[in-house]
Amino acid sequence: MMLSVTSQTALNFTEMSVYFVSSWPPTKFVNKQQKLWFNFRWWLAFTLLLLFLLPLLNGVYVHHKHPVKMINAACLSAATVQALLKMLICRAQWPRLQMLHSEMDKFIKNADDLENKYIRKYIERGYIFHGFVTSSMYLVSLVFIIEPALQSHQFPTDSVYPFRIQHEAIHIALYTQQIVALFLVAAALSVDFQVAILLWFIGIKFEILGDLCERVSTNLELDKCIIEHQRILWYADQVQRAVCFITFSAVATTTLGVVCGCLALLGNLPLAVKFRVANIVGNAATEIFIYAWPGDNIITVSQEIGWKIYNCNWLAGSPKMVKNVMSIIQRAQHPVTISISGFIPSLSLQYYTSFLSTTFSYFTTLRIILSAAG
Repeated sequence: MMLSVTSQTALNFTEMSVYFVSSWPPTKFVNKQQKLWFNFRWWLAFTLLLLFLLPLLNGVYVHHKHPVKMINAACLSAATVQALLKMLICRAQWPRLQMLHSEMDKFIKNADDLENKYIRKYIERGYIFHGFVTSSMYLVSLVFIIEPALQSHQFPTDSVYPFRIQHEAIHIALYTQQIVALFLVAAALSVDFQVAILLWFIGIKFEILGDLCERVSTNLELDKCIIEHQRILWYADQVQRAVCFITFSAVATTTLGVVCGCLALLGNLPLAVKFRVANIVGNAATEIFIYAWPGDNIITVSQEIGWKIYNCNWLAGSPKMVKNVMSIIQRAQHPVTISISGFIPSLSLQYYTSFLSTTFSYFTTLRIILSAAG
């Protein structure tokens, strides 16, 4: 028997997975103390990640002749930069994200039978993938933390500090700071699913609208569908504005991570290191899929609205009804996409395959250059 996951459980799981980086804004009804606690968590996490990044970058420089340590430091540096960027973008988009999440929460709490049917459909489609990947992100951080105890390393990472760290109190403080920072990086990576939930919600709204469109038989029912269609388009535009730069930061840093990781896999590195790098490359490729899957779904369901309204009983309707139906069909020819002009044409599975192809092309070119230089 498959595990039954409710809509509220799915939301709570995602919200808790990003709790430590404060990317999920509180509702506008929270009191002053709750707002202060939210702001304190954000500033604390941002400061700890920044203090984590600087010695990592120093480690990349210091260990440039030690490929294993350099690769470890470089991969963690890229993940930390992405975490900081996501936190800054979510902070800047706080009012918009607050509105978007409030709209989604309100819809789920007041959903009728038809709406719950589609909510369950989407939860069953993605909850295993969502739970597995989120858990994996935290497990990878846990491996980094446990590894020093098994291999007698000084710290969980290959950071290099510009001061003496032999004093026990300083060592304990820095070790603890790195442990916390690693979990913050995992929490920041989970922001991808916060974005994905908003994208899936758009898909749910379009599918429900499509179901209603097929049942249209009067001008009044059609007018309600037109109003709902405009509301969904507006909501999708707000989501696009809120998440486009989060998506761009993820694509940019993961591209760099995949290219460098693939180069490392070709080097004469220990098998254990290659396994870790392969894991990082796999996670990077998965991260873009988290965006591409729901983005592709939005394109499909927003286009299907035209077919849904076409199947309703409109040919025998009034001239106004015919005109409105034709207007919806015409609008549906231009699907809703999540894109960044000049960088990401549209988030879709086609873009995802193109991303993988282009990234490995960069890798091949860089490999040829390095081989020629060697």
